[in-house]
Amino acid sequence: MMLEMINFTILSLLLVLAVLVLMLLSMFFYGAPFEPTDSKTMRKMIYFAKVKKNEKVADLGSGNGKIVIAFAKKGIESHGFEINPFLVWYSRRKIRKMNLENKAFIHWKDFWTQNLKEFNVVCVFQIGNIMGKLGEKLKRELPSGSRVVSNIWKFPNLELKKKDGDVYLYGV
Repeated sequence: MMLEMINFTILSLLLVLAVLVLMLLSMFFYGAPFEPTDSKTMRKMIYFAKVKKNEKVADLGSGNGKIVIAFAKKGIESHGFEINPFLVWYSRRKIRKMNLENKAFIHWKDFWTQNLKEFNVVCVFQIGNIMGKLGEKLKRELPSGSRVVSNIWKFPNLELKKKDGDVYLYGV
């Protein structure tokens, strides 16, 4: 009985360790794990973006589609790029239920492989270790005058225009 208890404990610890290692590897290769943006922060991000008529918004790592949907509700064409197929399905389902298919689009794609030249505003909630590389990509691809709004994480290589708490506005 005692030996079975020890074996169960060891197996449980190994399983937890394996899950943690997979999560860390996923973060290293793909960026931040899914964490929803709270509503107050989302409203601040939308305010910072100051999207004009006929501009397009991209949300890199769009998670549950909350930001994409919020922009679409304001009549703005918005695109989310997400690599988690469950979150893509969930976001698309919400978009259909809200009849926003003509303004909100969720792409099951890795944003690193996408050219972002058609977007005027980019929203991100990523993780610190990729922000430098992501900043270089945005400088290369976004049109002049574009805005980048970041939740929590700072870009070391973009021009900071405004900050309020953990929301940052950058110019490109």
